[in-house]
Amino acid sequence: MSDKIKNIVVTISFLLVIFVVLLVNIAKRNTIISLSERRELQQFPKLSIDTLLDGSFFEEFEKYTMDQFVQREAFRALKTKVEMDVLKKQDSNHIYQYNEKLIEQIYPLNEKSIINTTNKMSEIYKRYLDQSNKIYYTIVPDKNYFVNENHLKLDYHQLKETMKENLKWANYIEIFDCLELSSYYATDSHWKQECLPKLVNRIIDSMDIAIKTPYEEKKIVDFKGVYAGQFPIPIESDEIKILTNDVIENCIVYNYEANEKTKIYNMEKVNAPDKYDIYLSGATPLLTIENSKNNSGKELIVFRDSYGSSLIPLLVEGYSKITVIDTRYISPKILNQYVDFYNKDILFVYSTLLINNSISLK
Repeated sequence: MSDKIKNIVVTISFLLVIFVVLLVNIAKRNTIISLSERRELQQFPKLSIDTLLDGSFFEEFEKYTMDQFVQREAFRALKTKVEMDVLKKQDSNHIYQYNEKLIEQIYPLNEKSIINTTNKMSEIYKRYLDQSNKIYYTIVPDKNYFVNENHLKLDYHQLKETMKENLKWANYIEIFDCLELSSYYATDSHWKQECLPKLVNRIIDSMDIAIKTPYEEKKIVDFKGVYAGQFPIPIESDEIKILTNDVIENCIVYNYEANEKTKIYNMEKVNAPDKYDIYLSGATPLLTIENSKNNSGKELIVFRDSYGSSLIPLLVEGYSKITVIDTRYISPKILNQYVDFYNKDILFVYSTLLINNSISLK
């Protein structure tokens, strides 16, 4: 076969592949949600004279074609495999695999974000707290803290020192040494609730809380976390487990946003895209937890990010009531409309992930 014929065959084959792929993409029904990425996918953009003239149609159309491309998940997995196995990159989208766990490489230290976090906390202190309050804070390390091989990481010592320097009005509870890499899910950023009892003992000792009832561990559901969507390679699923007892089972949670009462573990979230939402119904601006088995009248107010969702249930025995606040979703300026801060214990639970990227705090 002559070179000319070979070139013609290759060209025709290439065009045929392009044409077939085009037809398949046209025929394919649009996907609404990417479960692995936990986000809505771009739909076909609105076509009008205005969107054509201002260029927004073409920008949205490019996103649409990328999101709706046939076998998109397979191509994402292939891209990751090539980057890691062929190009020998240490990470993909800042995610890497270590000892069968997917880990986000958090770096560099963002001093401005740390100061912003402490400023937001200090605003709450100045606005609502006084000598009647016992005030504590703790910092949840990200998984990257526990890996010391060939990966960039935060200066965790500097992060803690900056927090301490700017939060002299609060007592710091050190929990880094209560955790290890196995305390976290393989495919997600969060810690496993069943690995927290040692950490909880550190907190209750520091805050002088009485908790004695043992827990029963129950497996609820298999799941794959947020990193499995960002780093699409075959990996075993994690397990959502809960620690429960009679005290926890009898608590009543009031969700201000949904205006409804639920249990501490919301089993309706078993089929949610993010099954970690089983713990306290996930991201919620304001909750109260009433514990009828504690008649001391003692109350706790917790300012938290998502890590607090699985920690707080393990503190309920020590209080008659716990108020849970997430200032990523509610402004601190209006909290006095819902919360009485006088003579309450106060606990801030923030992860290094939030502290180093605190733009979401109101």
